[in-house]
Amino acid sequence: MNRPDDRLSDALLDLGLVAADHPLPLVLERAAGLAADVLGGQPALSVTVMGPDGGSTVGTSAQVAAALDEVQYRTGEGPCLTAATTGEMLVVPDTATERRWPRLTSAAAGAGRRAVLSVPFPPGGPVAGGLNVYLQWAVPGEGPQRERAERFARHAVVPVANAHLYGRTAQQAENLQAALRSRAVIDQAKGILMERFRFTASQAFDALARVSNETNTKVRDVAERLVDTGEFPPGRTG
Repeated sequence: MNRPDDRLSDALLDLGLVAADHPLPLVLERAAGLAADVLGGQPALSVTVMGPDGGSTVGTSAQVAAALDEVQYRTGEGPCLTAATTGEMLVVPDTATERRWPRLTSAAAGAGRRAVLSVPFPPGGPVAGGLNVYLQWAVPGEGPQRERAERFARHAVVPVANAHLYGRTAQQAENLQAALRSRAVIDQAKGILMERFRFTASQAFDALARVSNETNTKVRDVAERLVDTGEFPPGRTG
């Protein structure tokens, strides 16, 4: 094998060793460094995820990638959106000659990005999204440079998707734990008010909510203060 193919093989092996629990920013930074080794220049990577309001960027290795993603979100078209929603890889071989998505290609060419590859997340996952790779060199035709770029992007999207999904799941678990803790302290506070003032459960919660509104304080914080200190503002319990 020649040296470019050696570098590609080493990069693909490295990508395969990235653990799923690595933070997304670190995975993108590593993938961008490997892309530079394999493809040259300073590739800019970003991650698009689809939501009810369209696409959004949840991670990037360089600001230029976020800016070019935003062009696509604003216009409602481009390879990152198409790849994320259709599950098909999209390649813009040369932004100087590409006729699809003229507003994106104009912005990309102006930013010194001559090629774009957008690869969807692996199928079957809970989130539609993809990895976007913005290159400083064109990858025209079916030559070895384009083949290396496509192979790299198809492999890089796997650890990137894993990192995003792991982080998303961890955040959901953290949010659930926070919600459970909030519910527990609110239930404790309700119990105190029910015993102290002979409130029903509904009346106790209404009292907490009323103080929350009057003091511009979260219900959880009002409840926590009551549990910790036993104090409840006079004149606000009934």
